[in-house]
Amino acid sequence: MTSYGFYNLFIKLSSDKLSPPIAVIFLTGASFVVALVAALIIKISGQPLSFSKNVILFPIVAGPFAGIAELFYMFMFSKGAPLSIGNPIVVGGTVIIATILGIILLREPLQAMKIVGIIVTIAGLVILTRV
Repeated sequence: MTSYGFYNLFIKLSSDKLSPPIAVIFLTGASFVVALVAALIIKISGQPLSFSKNVILFPIVAGPFAGIAELFYMFMFSKGAPLSIGNPIVVGGTVIIATILGIILLREPLQAMKIVGIIVTIAGLVILTRV
């Protein structure tokens, strides 16, 4: 949570000073370096790095979705969205969409509390946009 909090702060601070595609290039490059260093540390420490040809397609397909999401995120902030409103809208919307995808595509059980959570999240988003 802390990392994402700082991530959002720095995205907001750069959003009106860099073109969104340029910012995303540097963001993903820096993320790549962090992942590479983490992989090296894990490997050097003797822990296994798991790899499966059967599922490697999933992170590859996820990559363009992450890039598109980052571009929209940067565009949102470059248009002046406040961090205190833009971030909760994105996070709340992400929770709703991920929950629905889990129920529909992964056949996760639909429980009353999930429905309540979605409704409360939507209500929170509506309240935030009215402020």
